[in-house]
Amino acid sequence: MKTPCELVVGKIMPAMRASVVKELSNKYHMKQADIARRLGITQASVSQYLSSSRAAGTKMIESFPEIKTYSSEIAKKIAAGQDRFEWDSILCRACKEIRGKEAFIKMQRIETNLARCDICNKA
Repeated sequence: MKTPCELVVGKIMPAMRASVVKELSNKYHMKQADIARRLGITQASVSQYLSSSRAAGTKMIESFPEIKTYSSEIAKKIAAGQDRFEWDSILCRACKEIRGKEAFIKMQRIETNLARCDICNKA
């Protein structure tokens, strides 16, 4: 059984990370090595996010379009040189909002096989 937090970490955050990477590369013209250093991931991971060979981001972004909004906020802060402390709170806001969405609750019910789960509505 997966908790809501595990689903966010396993499904939502990779899509968000991919979206941030793409925005930093395309909009802010950051080099892969710089993106990797700022996000604390490898350059190879950045390359995979850019080529869409890592993270099934498109499907998650279709289900949760707010991922793009939060990703843009994060990318802007990173491009401005702000440290992780400045943009971690955006991840927390995104997580809380997404866990309350009906699409997430439906996904959690399917993943956990709990037909009546309402944990996220109470959080």
